[in-house]
Amino acid sequence: MESQKPKIAMYVKRSFGEKLNASFDFIRENWKLMLKFTTYLLLPLCLIQALSLNGMMKGMESIVEGMDISSDTALLISFLSYYGLFALLLIIGIVLQASLIYAMIRTYNEREERLQGITLKMLTPLLFHNIRRLFIIVLFGLLLTVCVSFILGALSVMFFPITFLFALIAIVFAVPLALWAPIYLFENISIMEAFKKTFRLGFATWGGVFLISLVMGIIAGILQGVTLVPWYAATIVKILFTMSDVTVSVGYSFMLYLLAIVQAFGTYLAMIFTFVGLAYQYGHASEKMDSVTIESDIDNFDKL
Repeated sequence: MESQKPKIAMYVKRSFGEKLNASFDFIRENWKLMLKFTTYLLLPLCLIQALSLNGMMKGMESIVEGMDISSDTALLISFLSYYGLFALLLIIGIVLQASLIYAMIRTYNEREERLQGITLKMLTPLLFHNIRRLFIIVLFGLLLTVCVSFILGALSVMFFPITFLFALIAIVFAVPLALWAPIYLFENISIMEAFKKTFRLGFATWGGVFLISLVMGIIAGILQGVTLVPWYAATIVKILFTMSDVTVSVGYSFMLYLLAIVQAFGTYLAMIFTFVGLAYQYGHASEKMDSVTIESDIDNFDKL
């Protein structure tokens, strides 16, 4: 049984393969709970997100049909409203999913019995704690993105021939930011302390952060594609029907809505791989740079 296997420790120096194994082992051990809690928490959001996604695609259909969406005020407002709603719901969904997964990992680490007997209600205090902190990261991240974009834009105007170099430097600095959320959620530190620690741990383990993000991103992308393709194909068919002046039935539109729900829900499920992988990358980086387990053993020894 999975519960009889050794507990997956967080703060351990691991090779790249060992980090992948730890991530997959955690998902394999707790996939039923993650699926159950994700369904409770995110399926209602997916119901609304599917409406906004299909509404946004109606605006795209108008563009395909040759209509000038920019000259039709009502159509433009409708498109932008659906687009804005979709973007907002996507951010909320990512925050909820990340909050849930990191709450489960932290609870798993802190309990001898792991996640056995855990309910969503028991996770609620830690879940709200994570949600608050992740929204702070989102706000800081947006501000940081605007500032960096402004700087890169200004530099590209003044030094156009080396614009690519500036973009490459920005990417190099962006990789360590993948550890920002785990650090801020797992540690009781301020947002700026977490930001500084992100670069300290991130640059020290840059290759590992990049590879974990890449591999888990590829896996997540494949899984997202599985749920995206049916909705995408059905949407293309609807656009072709519209261009041919064929009336789309109510039943087909409802099917498209259901496929959009599956697509949204599948996207959030696929994110689990990236979040779990980055959690164990953070644990590796913390142990490598700060010897977390040694300090913990010393603290526990003092309490004896």
